[in-house]
Amino acid sequence: MEYTCPSCGAAVHFKSRATVFSVCTYCKSMLVRHDLNLESLGKMSELLEDMSPLQVGTRGVFERGSFEIIGRLKIGWPQGTLDGGTWNEWFLQLDDGRQGWLGEAQGFYMISFPEEDRRGVPAVSELVPGKNVLLLGGKTFVVDDIKQAQCIGSEGELPFRAPQGRKNVSVDLSAAPGSNLSGTQNAFASLDYSSDGVKLYVGKYLEFDDFKFTGLRELDGW
Repeated sequence: MEYTCPSCGAAVHFKSRATVFSVCTYCKSMLVRHDLNLESLGKMSELLEDMSPLQVGTRGVFERGSFEIIGRLKIGWPQGTLDGGTWNEWFLQLDDGRQGWLGEAQGFYMISFPEEDRRGVPAVSELVPGKNVLLLGGKTFVVDDIKQAQCIGSEGELPFRAPQGRKNVSVDLSAAPGSNLSGTQNAFASLDYSSDGVKLYVGKYLEFDDFKFTGLRELDGW
């Protein structure tokens, strides 16, 4: 699907019917899709390059299918703390029609998919690291980490509005010891609390080479 940027007139392509937000590659306008029209929300600052080999357009494989990276969120949590920093959330369009996310943080890769079954999801105020949480109808996860985060920048197309400064609370969870989850060793879940409500994503940790990426960004030393 092709649109025209209302700010600069450049062509804006949407590869997924599920996405509503995009950043113009020419003028960096933040654009929201409304049926046949695009609304500009202002300009997105240029994202500073990091050492990620991934980029919009990179392809990879997962299970029996393949995917393409069509968008990115760069997320940060408060600097000035001992563990302050950033990570990337890459938005995936799978060849089977699904959409998912590939988290990239400090050399770890987590692929996950949105889960509509949010039974048992507690209020964020009830969560602390180490607490067990029953999700997905009785499967036990343990809270690993809770971060006050915000969007530093975005590119490509995304399934929700992602302007700079969008705030959320990000909660990472893993399968609790003795959990009845299949593939317990690398099971992963994430809760996202924001003004849009709460979202649950479930997936697993994998190694970089498991994805058999193509179309990677060229980096010195790779």
